[in-house]
Amino acid sequence: MIECDVLVVGAGPAGSSAARAAALSGAKTIFIDKKREVGVPVQCAEGIGEYLFPYLPFKIPKHLQVWKIDGISFWAEDITIERTGSNWSGYSINRDEFDKWLADKATNAGAKLMLETELIDLEVKGDYNVTKAIVKTPKGNKEIVPKVVIAADGVDSTVLKLLGFNLDLEKNAGYVIGFKMKNLKLEKPNHYQIYLGDFAPGAYAYIFPKSNTSANIGVGAIFFEKRLEECYEEFVNLPLIKKQIARGTIVEDRSGWAPIRYGIDKLNYGNVLLTGDVANQNFKPFIEGILPAIICGDLAGVVSSNFILKGEPLSNYTTYMENKLGNFFTESDRLIDTLYWLGKFPDKRGHLLRLGIFSNIFSLEQIHNLVNEDYTSLKSYLNDWDHNRKQF
Repeated sequence: MIECDVLVVGAGPAGSSAARAAALSGAKTIFIDKKREVGVPVQCAEGIGEYLFPYLPFKIPKHLQVWKIDGISFWAEDITIERTGSNWSGYSINRDEFDKWLADKATNAGAKLMLETELIDLEVKGDYNVTKAIVKTPKGNKEIVPKVVIAADGVDSTVLKLLGFNLDLEKNAGYVIGFKMKNLKLEKPNHYQIYLGDFAPGAYAYIFPKSNTSANIGVGAIFFEKRLEECYEEFVNLPLIKKQIARGTIVEDRSGWAPIRYGIDKLNYGNVLLTGDVANQNFKPFIEGILPAIICGDLAGVVSSNFILKGEPLSNYTTYMENKLGNFFTESDRLIDTLYWLGKFPDKRGHLLRLGIFSNIFSLEQIHNLVNEDYTSLKSYLNDWDHNRKQF
């Protein structure tokens, strides 16, 4: 039997950040992950937004910011809109190296990392109060007795399932078929490319550059009316895509689930805190989750240690998060229902309306007026903005 103050389940960005913060504050912390190696496999487009850097609890070293991104290019119905500036710039990272760096920060702070350690059961008493965790390790099952549990184990969270929550991936997440490719001829190697169309039902396709000649390329969907493999083939055969990847070769499969709907109702159940993809802590419409996970994970770790060492209530986690990132999450949540509705739009006007939202040309308030416009008028609005840089 192993006793600890804080048990963190998951060693991704949220989990490692939580473990670091808890250990740094003096709490005896263990973080576990069922994988053999932190950060592998990569199931991510690997983009981070520069606008979130001031909110981070620590600086990201330059060597981990592997490729500078100056802006985002959006495409739908043969219209391309480019956005640049501080709100649209960022970096591509290598998630395997990035996640290992985060885990090392946690262990250097005093947290104990247990790999190849899978949570298989929880002993729960009262109102979601975990008294014991059973984990499977290469040396057999072990019991961990924590005072606080931080669930950072992803969109298909084992912690939530063992607490009795019924998780429906197809309802609360989208699936992405994605690959890292090399030998590409990228149109704009310092721009993320976002594509909206029938090839990405309810979601989008992307090219996220990692160098002049390499990128992560993928297609996501939240409606599964056709096989996602067909969607991917349709996307890569678009003339604009085909000429960029004609000589490209696949290096690695980066497919996986991404949370796209509202998260769990609360962030704190009994002595359990939720962080990262478990809590749907990403920003729509781009499902940007790496840096929000670090920020929120850090807050979960701080609150956990304060609960143990100072008697601070765990419910303060929600308040801390709202004070730090509340405006971002509020705006993100406002988008969800509208994007879902437009994703099922009966004709191609839906792609144009989503293009306007993604590129921040149309506000949500304007959408309700523009929804009655015909296809030609919507294209005219978007073309006029692109040519004259006017706000509608």
